[in-house]
Amino acid sequence: MTTTPIELEISTKTRREVPVRRLATAGLSAALVGIAAVEAYAALVKAAGVPMKAGFLGATHATSVTSGSFAAGVLVCTFWGTVLAVLVGKLSRRPKWAFLTATCALAALSLIVPLGAGATGTSTKLALAGAHIIVALVDIPILARALPRGTEVRSG
Repeated sequence: MTTTPIELEISTKTRREVPVRRLATAGLSAALVGIAAVEAYAALVKAAGVPMKAGFLGATHATSVTSGSFAAGVLVCTFWGTVLAVLVGKLSRRPKWAFLTATCALAALSLIVPLGAGATGTSTKLALAGAHIIVALVDIPILARALPRGTEVRSG
């Protein structure tokens, strides 16, 4: 019995061209659209008479939730979402799928904060959870569209 050696060419320097500018532009767009959507939602919630006073996890007293609070939250989350998109774009063989999986899980985890808010009424908790969901529904698709879909990898 004879054996024939098989030669495999394996590149350890595989890298993906990540559309950083496109992701940065998508992040800016997502932030602006997310802020507009959540501010409109907040106005409707306030008009419906939901008290916008909430405490953090385990808090014993609540403070007012302002429009600036919503905007700041959207900016912070969109910034980190954009950073995650760039990293996933560089490291994943299926960046769009990986990004959608990670961000949907993170959005679900983010609901712990409003639903677990101390010294906060149920209607406020639900309204704040709704804001998290709205921002996720706006931001995640905008950022995901800027990512490459499949396994196109360039060696170099």
